Amino acid sequence: MTVLFFSLDYRQFYGSGRKRAGRLKYKRTLVGAGHAHKPVFPELHQQLKDRRFQVVDSKTPRTASEWFEKGRQCFHKPDGVGAVKAMEQVIDMDPAYSHPDGDNPYFYLGKIHEMEDRLDEAIIHYTRSLAVNPLDEESLIGRGSCFTVVKQHDRAVSDFTKVLQFPDQKRRAPRKHLFYALAENYRQMAQWDQAYYWGRQALEADPENYRHKQLLETIAAKIKA
Repeated sequence: MTVLFFSLDYRQFYGSGRKRAGRLKYKRTLVGAGHAHKPVFPELHQQLKDRRFQVVDSKTPRTASEWFEKGRQCFHKPDGVGAVKAMEQVIDMDPAYSHPDGDNPYFYLGKIHEMEDRLDEAIIHYTRSLAVNPLDEESLIGRGSCFTVVKQHDRAVSDFTKVLQFPDQKRRAPRKHLFYALAENYRQMAQWDQAYYWGRQALEADPENYRHKQLLETIAAKIKA
């Protein structure tokens, strides 16, 4: 089943749609590893956080922080097998681990599950990431996108609204894309006044954006019907 503005068949955005068994497949399906994985709200899913990480030598990590750095390096190679192994090792050693820059292993596990179309697991890990760092923007956006696809639109609205409330100087996602995400979720809930309000905000923020125009026109037509 598809809708006008983005697919509810999440697999359409994440490769072939086959259910991939086991972690051995992660390496092929991470961003940049051969498939053009297109997220639900592509404008909101910018490149993964440009977080600095230390170079870990080839020796087996011994501490949670060393395992975490190894996991981030594997993630960005990308090497999903290594990333999952390392991040799970971090959690085994310290379930509440948080890097000094605010990063944590649950975000990366959530992203891997999201890309593998395991949305329930992705939501769990994003939620755990937010328990460690409630202000993690990408975890909110990732969880909000998953909620959108599984039709938990009220929860998606909550997550996108939280990101919108971040100060402009601290938020990475442009307001116009958050406006669009809110409008689309309200549209799917048939809350037309809210859908129209946020759709108009999105279009005013980017008047030449065809998707924004199309969304607002569809909402307006529904209101008139």
